[in-house]
Amino acid sequence: MPQLPRPSLRRLAALLLALGVSACSVTGHNFDESRLGTLVPGQSTLFETKVALRAQPVALYAQGDGTTLARWSHHASFVNDGLYHRKEAVLLFGPDGRLIRLVDTTNILLEPWQRERLLGTGAYH
Repeated sequence: MPQLPRPSLRRLAALLLALGVSACSVTGHNFDESRLGTLVPGQSTLFETKVALRAQPVALYAQGDGTTLARWSHHASFVNDGLYHRKEAVLLFGPDGRLIRLVDTTNILLEPWQRERLLGTGAYH
């Protein structure tokens, strides 16, 4: 019985790499969510927030009252959604460019006092 040719190790590695890359999807900008708790409503500016989070927001939404919603978002999936990572932060900035409050987060851990301060609730605002 004739023997079939064996694929070279390089060809096999290239095939696996191609499959791995095609099974990966990343959207948004990765940002440093651990720095979210350092922001101070009424003081931190949009520019300072970009520097602190080490990323540009993926979207800015101008509101009719002169405020702006800024959304930081990063989504990554590997192996056809077998492994999935998503994080988001939405912050509201005033007409003067200063942080008013945190609007929403997804998969971001904050200490309760940090969340209350950023939301403008409780004794921390």
